[in-house]
Amino acid sequence: MDKLLHMPLYSIPECARYLGLPASTVRSWIDAPGSDPEEPGPRLVKPAGSDPTALSFTNLVEIHVLALLRRKRKVSMLEIRSKIAELYHDRGAKHPLASRQFLAYSHDQRVELDETGAPSRYFPFTRGYGRDDPKYIVIDPKVRFGRPVVKGSGVSTSVISRFTKGGESIADLADDYRLQPEQIEEAVRYERGY
Repeated sequence: MDKLLHMPLYSIPECARYLGLPASTVRSWIDAPGSDPEEPGPRLVKPAGSDPTALSFTNLVEIHVLALLRRKRKVSMLEIRSKIAELYHDRGAKHPLASRQFLAYSHDQRVELDETGAPSRYFPFTRGYGRDDPKYIVIDPKVRFGRPVVKGSGVSTSVISRFTKGGESIADLADDYRLQPEQIEEAVRYERGY
């Protein structure tokens, strides 16, 4: 499982789309240096791959936590950098933003942890960043190479969206995939960007 968490799976635009963020924001957080230039600390988010830049599931969770702290909780970047440096230097955390401590610090309830404390599943927002949306959509690195699916089904949200664009009804798709209509509606909402 550890290997799946750190595999380069997503481009910057893909990660941004899955998280409902501008790609420029994701790129700036990846490129941002650590704390003070005279005493550089860890980068905010260190991408899993380079040339071209590729992000892992862990990176996706880190960016989600950073967005949650900045947008919903209004935490200053200085405070975030301080907390990252503390976890990085004092506890040796390679991905501080995806740690149990940072998830607790951000009061996040969209990331599910495994028995080791590593992020295992992420339930993206479907109705706008920072709202308490239903958890019908999940991103799990063990399912469909970490692409968004309807929870418990493995049915890709992009497939559902394609069918609705092609004229399939919500009711028919719910019957076809043995899902509830609200699950289909949430998949469509998510793919359309809320």
